[in-house]
Amino acid sequence: MSSVSSYETESAATERPTVAAFQSIDPELPVRFVGFWTAVLMPFVLMSLLAVGVAQQSPELLGGLLAANVAGLVFGNDYKR
Repeated sequence: MSSVSSYETESAATERPTVAAFQSIDPELPVRFVGFWTAVLMPFVLMSLLAVGVAQQSPELLGGLLAANVAGLVFGNDYKR
């Protein structure tokens, strides 16, 4: 007779797919996620800064946000494809 109960066998069988699922996650996915959403939301931030007039007072801020938008476009290009 085996001392292993059916509960232990079922729980061991359910752990294997979970471990395999974590091993198949793309390590670049968080970078693509942040890049994608930066590219999506940054134009709204830029337009609101232009409308309020903050961008004219601080052109360095405008340039930095434009660079962040371009970086988001590059890094978030293949997100969820």
